[in-house]
Amino acid sequence: MIGKLKDITFTRSGEQIISFSTKTDFTEAFDSLKDFDVDVEIKRYRQKRSLDANAYCWVLCEKIADKLADEDVKQTKEEVYRAAIREIGIFRDFSNLSQDEAKTLRTAWGMLGTGWVTEQVDFSRDGEKVTIRCYYGSSRYNTKQMSRLIDNLVEDCKALGIPTETPEQIEQIKSLWAQAPKKG
Repeated sequence: MIGKLKDITFTRSGEQIISFSTKTDFTEAFDSLKDFDVDVEIKRYRQKRSLDANAYCWVLCEKIADKLADEDVKQTKEEVYRAAIREIGIFRDFSNLSQDEAKTLRTAWGMLGTGWVTEQVDFSRDGEKVTIRCYYGSSRYNTKQMSRLIDNLVEDCKALGIPTETPEQIEQIKSLWAQAPKKG
């Protein structure tokens, strides 16, 4: 739900009452939850990325893979994408895992999609426990994160002499999320 913070007041007992507005009808949920403790999370709203930004990401990955193939470096567009995901560095570390737990985690994480990559980043002195770094695929990225991914891929293209869209066109691609239909 998207809303705007409106006010904060303080009761005599020290409680804080935070009010916000929303265009979403919250009546039914309010009626069902008003007598219970609830979890509350308030964070800055970010638009979801557009499918156009995702499509352009894959165009760039393919151009990079094609250019590298011309230079006898065999990399698929998926490998280029995975490397870019690692460079962006949106990850979660899972520590103190047994070798079996690590194997299960890496398999399950990788099944979430092409960009859901893992790597072992640490281990215990005895080698029995490991830390696995799990990178989130771009399907979980917000607009700011996706913009960073595209900007990095554009820089890689420039370094390889690959033509890209103009800076204005790239900004338009990244901003199209504002007009894209939103999914729940």
